[in-house]
This record gives sequence, structure tokens and C-alpha cells, in this order.
Amino acid sequence: MPNQTVEQKITATPASKPKIGEVLTNTPFMLLFSAQFTQNIGSAVSWLALQFLLFKLTESPGLMGILSIIFWLPYVLFTPFAGVFVDRYDQRKLLLFSNLLSFVASFGYIIIYQFLNELMKWEVVTTITETGTTIITRIANPINIIWPIFILVFLNSTAASIFFPTRNAYTRLIVKKKNLLIANSIGSTVFQIATIVGYVIAGVLAGRSYLGSFIFDASTYAFSATMIVFILLLGQKPPEVVRPKEETIRAQIKGVFDDLMIGYRTIRDRPKITYLLIIFASAIFSFSAFNVLFIVILQGEMGLNETWYGILQSIMGVSGIATSLFFMSLGMIKRKIRILNFALIGATIFLGLFSFIRNTWGIAVLLFAFGVVIATINVTAPTLIQEQVSYEKQGRVFGTQQLFQGIARLIGMGIVSIIAEYVIPMYVLLAGAVLLACIMIWALFYSRKKGLTKVDDQLEDVAGLNKN
Repeated sequence: MPNQTVEQKITATPASKPKIGEVLTNTPFMLLFSAQFTQNIGSAVSWLALQFLLFKLTESPGLMGILSIIFWLPYVLFTPFAGVFVDRYDQRKLLLFSNLLSFVASFGYIIIYQFLNELMKWEVVTTITETGTTIITRIANPINIIWPIFILVFLNSTAASIFFPTRNAYTRLIVKKKNLLIANSIGSTVFQIATIVGYVIAGVLAGRSYLGSFIFDASTYAFSATMIVFILLLGQKPPEVVRPKEETIRAQIKGVFDDLMIGYRTIRDRPKITYLLIIFASAIFSFSAFNVLFIVILQGEMGLNETWYGILQSIMGVSGIATSLFFMSLGMIKRKIRILNFALIGATIFLGLFSFIRNTWGIAVLLFAFGVVIATINVTAPTLIQEQVSYEKQGRVFGTQQLFQGIARLIGMGIVSIIAEYVIPMYVLLAGAVLLACIMIWALFYSRKKGLTKVDDQLEDVAGLNKN
């Protein structure tokens, strides 16, 4: 049968060892590597410019929170459906579509910035003093700049919500199972290198002109699209999935809903994946304060400019690269939940210290440690899912996971956006740290009690896949 999948639990070590050389000589994977690398650099450059531009125009922590909400909203609205499409259609074409959509959004940033003065709305306020003097003041209202930026950010994130589950699922197809940890380590390394390169470039460009940042971003997506075209020509075509014909729109919607339920049930039936979903959603909710207030603290409280922001992000990237290379050298980790627990404990400590520290070098040390935490999570979590979930279900699993995490993120950011206008950032961050500490105390006891920290089970490779 065309859709039949062989899923056999194994706990023994694979006969052949992971090989870095096999991954580095895998042409489709390296093309995807190049596309992701340039995308990440461009995203870092434009995101820094957008955040600093918005804060300079408004000086509003609440609007910074709204910007973050709009950035993450597509991950809630579209990622589950994207996961379904990943399992239904040619992933190479989905990668190209999402990349071109990001290019359109990036080009839109250029247009808005070019017409910044024309879009600015000026309001005239007349004030009469006690002495009878009339004072006329022109107040800038950037509303006609803000809402187009919000639309383009939403469009860009929509593209990303399609790209990431597609990339994860296609990686599972073109990389042998024994090499998945290495491939994900390379992917994490790409992200960290892009963080360093991207934020250094972002700091330099944004310090001179935001226009240069947006032009650079658009050019990276143009290059990335070229790499994906080569994947279309050279990469392995995903196996066709035979499904009943869905002639009516109602039947098609039901088919999508059924696929979403498959993703949910797949997660529910695997205790370790269920644990990942719960603990990550809780941690993301707790970290909402950091995501919203980071720029507010750096620029508003510490007076740091775009260049300093780039330097601090680069420091985090350096430690992330070192961590990813360490995992790459290991080749395999047998107790991923235990490693993830340690990483999240580190995240809790980071958030607590970040609540108080306002010294530039102290922040640099914290971000260096946080880079280790992020890289550990980015390598081990997707590897665990890829090892425990069969290939044809992975798009739906990644999509369902991102749906719940996205909901947690939006709720958290919404709360922070409201209270940040009235409560100083230190108290908001401290509340998030205390909440995350309580969650981790529960998580440590629960994962140990349920045996989740034991050696990971795996699925054998599906017949006919991963032959490259």
C-alpha cells in the first residue's frame, strides 16, 4: 500500500556510525544549508532595523509588544495548516513559495522607508500660555508608517511559518537517520553564525541607514530563492501520497482538520513528544517578557544603540556555534529529555539574572550563556521528534507543536504588552522568571517519575527513504 509506514521501536545503537562527511557532501542538504544561512542573516538585519525604527518613532513598550505579537501570530494561524501541506505537497515547491513571499515583504520595507516623510502624519497643536502667547507645535504621528510595517511583518512571518516545518520535514527525507543529529547541529550552527554575521552587519547598516538594512535583507532572499531553485532541480522529490479525491470545499476542509488531528494524536501517543510540547509552551509563555522588553531595556534603559545590539547578539551566537559543534562531534545523544531539562534550568537562571543586571558587560556574559541554552534546545528537540515520528507525519507534528507554542507566546506577549506601559520592566521579567522556576520544578519531578529521562527509543528508517 502506498501510504503504509513501517514503524519498529529499537533501542540498540545503529550498526553504522554517524558521519559528518556524508552530510557535508549531501548536495540537496548543503543547498538548503546555504538558503537557510542567507535567510537568517537577512532576517536578523531587517528585524533589528524594524525594532529600532519603531521604538524611535513611538517610544512605546506596548507597541513593541504588538510588533512581537504580529510577528508571531502567523505561527499560530498558519503553521498547523502549513504542516498539513508539507505532508501533502512537494516540499521543494513550498520552500520556494515561502522564500518568494519573504522577498515581497522585504521589498515592501524598502518602499515604506523611501516614503517615510510622505507617510508621516503631522498634527498641529495650538497652546495659549497664561501670558497670552500662542505656541504652535507640530507633533509627528507615525500611524501611516506603523500599520504598513505591521502588515509586511505579518506577511514575512507567514512565509516563515511555512518555511520552517517544510525545512524540517525535507531534512528528514534527504538525510539518513543516523546523521540527523549532525544535520540539526549544522542547522543550529547556521543559525548561530547567521546571528553573528547578521547582527554585526545589522548594527553597522542600521547605525548608518535603515534603508541599507532593508535592501540587504531583500538581496539575501533573492540569493536564497536561487538556492531553492537548484534544490528543485537536484533534490530528491518527496514520495507522492495517495489520498481520496476531495471534490468539495467542505470535504477539503475536513481533510485538513483530519490531518491536524493526526498530528495531535501522534504527539499524544508519544510521551516524550507530549512532554516537549507542554514544557516548551510553558517556557515560551514565561519568556514573553524578555522577547517584548529586550529592545526597550537596551535602548530605553541602558541607552545602547544598534551597534551594541549587534555586538551582544553576536556574543550569543559565538557560544551557540561552539555548542552546536560540540553536539556535532558527539553524533548521537541517547537522553535528550535530560539534556533539555538542564537547558531550560539554564534559561530560568538567565531570565532571573536579566531582570536585575543593567551593566553592559554583565548582559554580555548572560547572553553568552543563553547562546549555549538556545543551541542545545535547537539541536536536541527537533532531533528527538525526527527520530520518534515517522517521516510522513512529521510536518503535522511540527505544525501542531508550533501551534500550541505560538498560542502560549501570543498570550504571554499580549499580557506583557498591556502591563509594560504601567509596570517597570524589571518586575515584569522577574515575574516571568519565578513562573518558569515553578514550571521547571514540576518538570524535573514529572519527567523522572514518568521515566522520560531514560534512553530514547527510535524508529527505523522508512523503506525507500534516506538512501542518499
